[in-house]
Amino acid sequence: MIRISSQQIFSGGINRLQDLNVNLNQTQEQISTGKRVNNPSDDPVAAARILKLDQEVGRIETYQRNVGLAENRLQQEESSLSSMIDIIQRVRELTVQAGNGSLSAQDRQSLSAELEQRLEELAAQANTQDSSGSYIFSGFQGESPAFAKSVDGKWVYQGDEGQRNLEIDEGVNVAISDHGKELFVNIPSAGPTFFTESRPDNSASARISTGAVLDPQKVSELSPTDLVVTVASDNTYRVTERESGDAVLPDDAADPSLPYVSGESIEVAGMRFEITGATPPPGETDTFYVKTSDKQSVFSSIEKLIYGLDNLPKQPEAGAVTGFAPANGDVLEINDASFTFNGTEGLGELADLINNSDDESLAGVEARVESGELKLISSGSQISINASGMTGGTLETSGARFDDIDPTTFGLPVGDPDRLDQANFISSQATYDQLIADSLGNLDNAQETILRTQTEIGGRLNQLESTGEFLENASLYAKDIRSQLQDVDYAEAISNLSFQSFVLQAAQQSFAQTSQLSLFDRL
Repeated sequence: MIRISSQQIFSGGINRLQDLNVNLNQTQEQISTGKRVNNPSDDPVAAARILKLDQEVGRIETYQRNVGLAENRLQQEESSLSSMIDIIQRVRELTVQAGNGSLSAQDRQSLSAELEQRLEELAAQANTQDSSGSYIFSGFQGESPAFAKSVDGKWVYQGDEGQRNLEIDEGVNVAISDHGKELFVNIPSAGPTFFTESRPDNSASARISTGAVLDPQKVSELSPTDLVVTVASDNTYRVTERESGDAVLPDDAADPSLPYVSGESIEVAGMRFEITGATPPPGETDTFYVKTSDKQSVFSSIEKLIYGLDNLPKQPEAGAVTGFAPANGDVLEINDASFTFNGTEGLGELADLINNSDDESLAGVEARVESGELKLISSGSQISINASGMTGGTLETSGARFDDIDPTTFGLPVGDPDRLDQANFISSQATYDQLIADSLGNLDNAQETILRTQTEIGGRLNQLESTGEFLENASLYAKDIRSQLQDVDYAEAISNLSFQSFVLQAAQQSFAQTSQLSLFDRL
């Protein structure tokens, strides 16, 4: 016989009711949350798998956010580059107009003014910022504008050569930026060129102009050597090679120390530029750098074009013969044409010989005697004079780009480096036309570089699109597996809830009756 005390009856009944109530509450929680597994104890194996799937979904969502960020950055970059292509195309149209020989000086000033505006627009696009305020073309220096004006008023690159990358999937990275140096600075130049800059510690007013190439051959011969121009407090300047320190003499100068006049053109080694406002303190110098290069930024190309419109006269005159007195038997070569004299000729006879020559090398060359000088006029071709065959007479020239003929040196042996018996004349029109041709070539190279980058951006956007689709599919698959493990079956849960409610109610009623049973009820 088993004894059952009243305490056992009460304890067993209460425990049973609590267990039924826990099961009922668990089912209610599943229905309210929609999840079958709310606590690891509900299903330890499923809970572990759900945790791993949660981590996988979180990883995928991080990559999806990166894809969206990369798409926004690249689309913004592509939009800026498209705008720059439009600006460069307009600059190209203005350059073609600038080559029109019928333009007046006022017309050229109008073109120059619009080019200044287009240059500002181009710089604004190059300094585009993303939604976080970072400059997209500055490389890793996103807090600084990609381009800013130097003390000389030229647009210079301030960023670095960094390229930002973003991970869009495990082990998959995509470039989300392109630095401005590769895009806008390192552009192949149509011809040998140079750029100028002032040393930062110069006088506050010291400036050096953009300058222009007068003789591409001489610039090519100088490259890759850079020049240094120093202006002293005694109003003299010197030009030296940057590495060797050797003096480089402009034109036919004999003394390396030359008088400095603010704003006066300096022509040296095939280049022309101006220095203004140099006022160094006593004993000190203002220093300027002239750097040769085979590359030229799109900003520098436009700046040189503006300089040419403002400073290079479009006129055919090349130079002049200012003194001519040949001896019997003297020989003079002009281009490839050779003339022999009997000692009685003057400037008029020399002009007739040039104008009446049928030598092809003199095609387009005209000679005019005006005000006691023989004007040499060329619509575009270079004029070269070789007076090495003049042994007894004299010949003096002016207006040569770099070396005028000096008759006082004819006493030196032919070939002596100090004998100045050769002169090359390049007409302002030829220099101007060369500038127009080079500018068009430089603009085309700039457009090609930007278009190539746009193509690369298109490829990256395609990669982002395909990766985004893959991540979306992977996310759906992971969420589906997680749903199967975690989500509740509402029909089953509601059925269980009804059954558990019924059982709990029956247990409560049964306990209420059995709890009242006692031996005293039988007495």
